[in-house]
Amino acid sequence: MPVMLDVGTNNEELLKDEAYVGIAKRRLEGEEYFDMVDEFMQAVFDRWPNVVVQFEDFESSKAMPILAKYRHQYRCFNDDIQGTGCVTLAGVLASARQAGLSLTEMSFMCAGAGSAGLGVCAQIVDGMVEAGLSREEAMERFVVCTSVGAIGRADGTHGDPNAKRGLSEERTLWRNEAVADGTPMVDVVRQFKPTCLLGLAAQPGGLFTEEMVSAMVEYTDSPIVMPMSNPTAKAECTPAQAYEWTGGKAVVATGSPFEPVTMPDGRTLIPSQCNNMYVFPGIGLAASVAGVTEITDPMLYAAAVACVDSMTSEEIASGRTFPALDRIREVSLNVACAVIRIALDNELTTKLHPKEVDSPQALRDLVQKKMYDPTYVPLVDPSKH
Repeated sequence: MPVMLDVGTNNEELLKDEAYVGIAKRRLEGEEYFDMVDEFMQAVFDRWPNVVVQFEDFESSKAMPILAKYRHQYRCFNDDIQGTGCVTLAGVLASARQAGLSLTEMSFMCAGAGSAGLGVCAQIVDGMVEAGLSREEAMERFVVCTSVGAIGRADGTHGDPNAKRGLSEERTLWRNEAVADGTPMVDVVRQFKPTCLLGLAAQPGGLFTEEMVSAMVEYTDSPIVMPMSNPTAKAECTPAQAYEWTGGKAVVATGSPFEPVTMPDGRTLIPSQCNNMYVFPGIGLAASVAGVTEITDPMLYAAAVACVDSMTSEEIASGRTFPALDRIREVSLNVACAVIRIALDNELTTKLHPKEVDSPQALRDLVQKKMYDPTYVPLVDPSKH
């Protein structure tokens, strides 16, 4: 059930428009805003104790604090942060497999330091920790870039633009001492040698240049290029460009849909779209069926792995990093089962006991019975009319 919280608007035209159906007052800010969200959360869980709340489209400055406040208190998750992070982690895992790498061998340059960008990076770090790295080691594998360059050591090489304008607490965590503050992205590629480019800047397209992408071929056999910003006009580069600039060696996953690309040698490469729908329906299904008390980082990692493991050998051979969309219900079932298994192992279920699902098939059968089937039985017999 979609719910919109109307906190007012700062759009002058709407404030003056008599036909505007929303609250014609300026937007709530500060404590008033968070008090309203708090009132909603208390009310909805009081009325429906088993509900799952999925936060969507909250602005950056509010999304992270809201998630931090409620994720251990209520059955909820933020799709823009956790869903995007989870599906991107799935794309990274699948891309690593295509490139012959393990997750613990990878390094990243992320274009974009907003809540979505940092949320995705944090999700990948959690995955790397699950895969065996320490959190400190995983964080060192990331260089995050703002509009003025890398967040790095303030040594004056590039004027320290990020340090001078002040770093928020969440951005300070991502300062990487391996590069100078303000280092241009092309120089980050040359100096830091990331195996994966993450595009999460949501700026006008073209941030990933031919010079940047082609430079990756000098140190890695299969550059992983993930232009995640959408719509298409904001994509950091197109799959066709990534394939062309790397001689067809790139592994590409995108945030927007793109057509297959036919290479000069006759190969047809299919870039996959990292769409949140690969994971969040399964996560929600798991939370609902099992009464999961909270959605934890290990559950999100399990969801990402289940998504990747859903791929067929034919899909992998075609260059895809995600299953075909016509198999989305099967993927959702696999994700839900993986999340529930983690919840059961950690005693985080209220509707399901391990004895009820004592085998993987028993769990799968139970979840499948609970899935909504959008097929409707005719109300009249058409043969009689």
